Amino acid sequence: MIRLNWRVGWVELWRNPSSTAQQEVADDGFRFAQPILRALSITAAFATPCAHAAWPDDRPIEIIVGYQAGSGPDILARRMAPAMAKHLGPGVSFVVTNRAGASGEIALTAVSRAEPNGYTIGTLTTPSFIIIEHVKKPQYDPAAIVPLARVIDDPTLIAAGGASPMKDLRELVGRVKANSGSVSIGHNGIGTNGHLATLAIERAAGAKLIDIPFKGTSESRTALLGGHVDLVAMSVSEFVMDREATGLFKALAQLGPARTPTLQEVPTARDLGFDIVISTERGFAARRGVAPDIMERLQKAIAAAVTDPEFLRGTTSDELAVSYLSGPDWMKSMADRKARYEAIWGTGVK
Repeated sequence: MIRLNWRVGWVELWRNPSSTAQQEVADDGFRFAQPILRALSITAAFATPCAHAAWPDDRPIEIIVGYQAGSGPDILARRMAPAMAKHLGPGVSFVVTNRAGASGEIALTAVSRAEPNGYTIGTLTTPSFIIIEHVKKPQYDPAAIVPLARVIDDPTLIAAGGASPMKDLRELVGRVKANSGSVSIGHNGIGTNGHLATLAIERAAGAKLIDIPFKGTSESRTALLGGHVDLVAMSVSEFVMDREATGLFKALAQLGPARTPTLQEVPTARDLGFDIVISTERGFAARRGVAPDIMERLQKAIAAAVTDPEFLRGTTSDELAVSYLSGPDWMKSMADRKARYEAIWGTGVK
């Protein structure tokens, strides 16, 4: 009947285009539209999704990396992204963005200022995240960064050029002690594992190194190969996986609590009489305020990706220094490291 009345009205308007006819058609049209509009309004009310209902299918998730392409955090992000996407569901994708500089501060600032919708996460590394407030007042609030999971716990390694006369950390400390300021070391930035390793060696020697920070290990490694620095502090996985540089670098010591399975021939600092234990942890974090269900899905995807062949492709867990911790457990473990690193930071040689 509604359709009939509607159509009859328009026929009447065509036959008699008077104002009275027009009004009658308008009234008839309104009566026709009312139930339809009401139904559409009810449907829309029930169909309107919450802010993250479509997550993560409607656009790529961005991973912001605070170091250069080819760095440990960058390699982690690019290896993990496909595996994480697979465990989040069909059609999910990630894009990796490098915002290098300030020992990861630039990237974490971007993460802290992103919309809390689950479409922006970042790599998180220690010790820089732990001691940033001792280095400077950061541009972001550390409390705004929530760890999702730790994936890597990678001991620091001190390496010299392949032709260096120094054979281990003991000889290095002796040389620095005998001639303060005569040995240069490159590392991956202020407040990083490489920087803390430099401070720890200075404390052991009671003398100064020439401390040269770079934007990342790729830069400091290039400087070592070019003869611009005498030493470089890198991670064990970076040393092991740089197979093309075999013979170009000489490992003097690894700074883990025990020798890693991939470098059994290289002594630890403790083996050589120095109580120095420093590693770099790498994982992922989001900004505070992301919906709990999204955080949980991200955490589960990371946990599943760690053992996925897509992540391990062409290598092993030992080579990558995989050491998974959930976000809450990682936060708890940071307390012990913080005390240890603050002790190193506060006793640098002046």
